[in-house]
Amino acid sequence: METLQQQWDAITLIKIFEIEVIDKRTGLKDYIIFDITMNKRYLIASHVALTRAEEGRNFIAFKAIEIDDSFTLDENLQELYEVCIESITNSDFYKLNN
Repeated sequence: METLQQQWDAITLIKIFEIEVIDKRTGLKDYIIFDITMNKRYLIASHVALTRAEEGRNFIAFKAIEIDDSFTLDENLQELYEVCIESITNSDFYKLNN
């Protein structure tokens, strides 16, 4: 886990996923930004509300995965990315722009 934390800390790029979507309410192209952080044993992707349930809550919406230190940082980030894509697929407000 320590190695993964060191690799995370060494990243100098902005730690986000930017995913192109279509806003179902307007039909216009948009982008969802997932702001990625590492907190202890979790990778967390904070984002705008994607569902009515998230919209009604008083906290920032997020998706998280528990870091598996038997995998590389890239593999853990890929898993988080897949969770983010799935959250858009299940969104009340957006769909992927394929």
